[in-house]
Amino acid sequence: MNNLSSKHRKLAYVIAIIILLIPVIWLGMPSTGEEGSGGQLAQLRVKHELGESTLGDVDPSSASMNFVLLGLRGIATNLLWIDANEYQKKKDWAKLRSTVDSIILLQPHYMKVWDFQGWNLAYNVSAEWDAVEDRYFWVKEGIKFLNEGVSRNERYPELDWKVGNLHGQKVGRSDEWRQFRRFYKVDPDTERYEGGPDPEINPDRLDNYQVAKEHFLIANDKELKHKQHLQMRMLFRGSPWHAQFDYANAMQREGTFGKQRTDAWKRGFDEWTEIYGREEFITPKGPIVLEWTDADIKALAARDESITEEDVRHWTNRYQDTSNYRFWRTRALSESEETTIKAHKDIYDGEQLFRSGKFDEAKAKLEEGMALYATVLNKYPSLLSEDLAIEEGLQAVILWRYIHDLKGLQVPASFPLKPLWNKEQGRVPELENDLRRRYGIQ
Repeated sequence: MNNLSSKHRKLAYVIAIIILLIPVIWLGMPSTGEEGSGGQLAQLRVKHELGESTLGDVDPSSASMNFVLLGLRGIATNLLWIDANEYQKKKDWAKLRSTVDSIILLQPHYMKVWDFQGWNLAYNVSAEWDAVEDRYFWVKEGIKFLNEGVSRNERYPELDWKVGNLHGQKVGRSDEWRQFRRFYKVDPDTERYEGGPDPEINPDRLDNYQVAKEHFLIANDKELKHKQHLQMRMLFRGSPWHAQFDYANAMQREGTFGKQRTDAWKRGFDEWTEIYGREEFITPKGPIVLEWTDADIKALAARDESITEEDVRHWTNRYQDTSNYRFWRTRALSESEETTIKAHKDIYDGEQLFRSGKFDEAKAKLEEGMALYATVLNKYPSLLSEDLAIEEGLQAVILWRYIHDLKGLQVPASFPLKPLWNKEQGRVPELENDLRRRYGIQ
């Protein structure tokens, strides 16, 4: 009887285990990667993006790494950060790069690791080198590092934004921007890349600002689903269109004044007003659009009886001021006019003639450009709120006055852009020093 009872008990235990395994399997079955696969918990993790598979590429060693470290991942990471700082101080770049790679094995989904080290490679490490080619190599390393961070982390629009910013600002605005922009299309390692760009950086052989715009657009798409914590939402979402403006402005800096430049400014105006300007942003008093009309004001105010048309106008104006919306609207509009194009071209040609030592021709060309530029500023006075617009006019006057000094001529009491010259005297010394370095003026 006792033996029989024992057998029955064992059988009951087995049946109980089987019954309990059914909900465990139903709830915890791992996902195979296909939609709808796995148990309920796996499907919920996918739905709410809580699992590793939703973050991006998962390092296959991460699970074993956790096991080996026995929960000491944080301590190991801190020690590696210390090592990385030491290698950077010693300028041991190979060990620095390998140590950084080890850090991301331990913290593949910690955004700050990717953010800081990408920036560190592109800015701090690149600045340690003398040759511009070597500096560009480390700028590329920073971009490639952030690209890897993006591939492993799908939930951080900030990382895509950071990649776009390196393409745009570091390549296009650093002290070496002329060389960097050239290297961006024709890499200095001509044997490896056969006279073209590094395909990991610029696979489609585009301008650096065009690639920056693409990454900013990707960041905007992700931001619709995953909140970013980098900057005010309205400013974050305006980044692609600023890259378009930078693209158009870069052609002017390099002396391209044809249809391509005009089309770039026109596209910038259209996208700024029709895409960015028509996007809704939430304020403390409800939604607004930057490119508003009276009909928009009435429609937005009608959504909520507690919001007045005056509230909508007030917050629209505040957001326009914050984003500098009206300025860029005016700037893009003005850049499609022939007078503006001619003014930029005359000033640019005058600077090139000055560089060539053709001072008489440079003086005449600068005077033509200054006169046209004064006309543009009189028509669009809001342009005087931007540093680049102010500095272009001041630089033309500085070179023009310097030519008078070289030739022993008296500077006329009245000349185009004199009101700008008088108003912005505080900027003149720094611009004079910059021009001395650029043109070798003693």
